[in-house]
Formats: sequence, C-alpha cells, structure tokens
Amino acid sequence: MKKRIVVLALALSLVLALFSGCKSASDEMMNAIQTFGSEVTRITDQTAEVGKLIDKATEVLTSGKPVADVTTTSKLQDVMDKAKENVKFEAPERPASLNAIQEKIAELKEIDFGSYITDMKLGIRKVLSSQEEYQMNDTLVTKENGVWGVFKDGQLDTSYNGLAMNEYGTWCIKDGKADFSYTGPYDFAGKTYQVNGGKVQ
Repeated sequence: MKKRIVVLALALSLVLALFSGCKSASDEMMNAIQTFGSEVTRITDQTAEVGKLIDKATEVLTSGKPVADVTTTSKLQDVMDKAKENVKFEAPERPASLNAIQEKIAELKEIDFGSYITDMKLGIRKVLSSQEEYQMNDTLVTKENGVWGVFKDGQLDTSYNGLAMNEYGTWCIKDGKADFSYTGPYDFAGKTYQVNGGKVQ
C-alpha cells in the first residue's frame, strides 16, 4: 500500500512539473507574440507619420512663398529625399516557433525611423519660420483712412496676423491693423520678440 502511494505521489509530481513547464513555455510564447505585435505596430506608425510629414513638406516647398534664408528649403528637400529613400517597411508574417519569433523581434528592434520624424519636423518648422520672416520684412505698414495697418489693393488685409515693418520700425499686426495696445512677448518666425505699445523693441 505504501509503495502504491509513493508511486502515485511521484506520478502526480511529474504531471505537475510537466504542466508547470508547459505553462511557463506558453507564457513565454504569449509574451513573445505580444512583443512582436508591438514592434510591428511601432514601426508601422512611424512609417505612416513619415509619410504624412513628406506630404506636409511637399506642400510647404511647393507653396511658392519666398523665404528669408534659401538654405532652409534645400535642407528640407534633402531630409525629405532621404526619408523617401530609406523609410520603407512591410510588416512581416509572424514566425511559428518561439525562437524564430524572438529572432524576428531582435531584427525589428533595430528598425527605428524616429530620427527621420525629428528631422522632418524641424525642417518644416524652419522653412515656415523663414517664410514668415520674409513676409515680415516684405510687408509694409501704412496709414490709410486714419488706420495704420497692412493694405492690399487699397483694402485692409484682415487675414494678416504677425509682424510687419515701415520706416518707423516693426509692428505687431492683428487682423490687418497695427495693434498699439499690445505689450509683451510675441512669438513670430521661430523667434520671440519684445513688444511695447505694438512696436518691436
């Protein structure tokens, strides 16, 4: 009887050990599958974001707006060309075995398009700032019908908001009119200006 109990106990412990091992392997497989999916999603999202930034950069570069510094456009074009050439990703099929999944995960972790995203955003921002800076220097503040502001074809250009110049200085413009009431910091063309009574100091 004692012998039978010992044999049953050994058999039970063996089954539990096998079950425990299966559960551990199963957990490891599930974790690997989740990590694989997360990596594929990360790279797919980065690829999509770069695609949107390329569209935005194309829009900015083909807007026809002049820039204060022409190097900003050439630098953005260069960044865009590199992104078009290098940012490519086709989501792979998930391998069947645990080892193969882990190998594929290691490969996926080596892929990172974050630097292209950073460079594209910076390049777009610099071109837009350069366009605004040119517009500020090229936009004249005049007085018509008792109103100081920016005029186009004799009409107040209510669409213009930013900074503009005349022989008296650089002025803060709101809805086409010189905003003499504004005093404080003013962000424009990537810079912060100090304004007092509507005039840049």
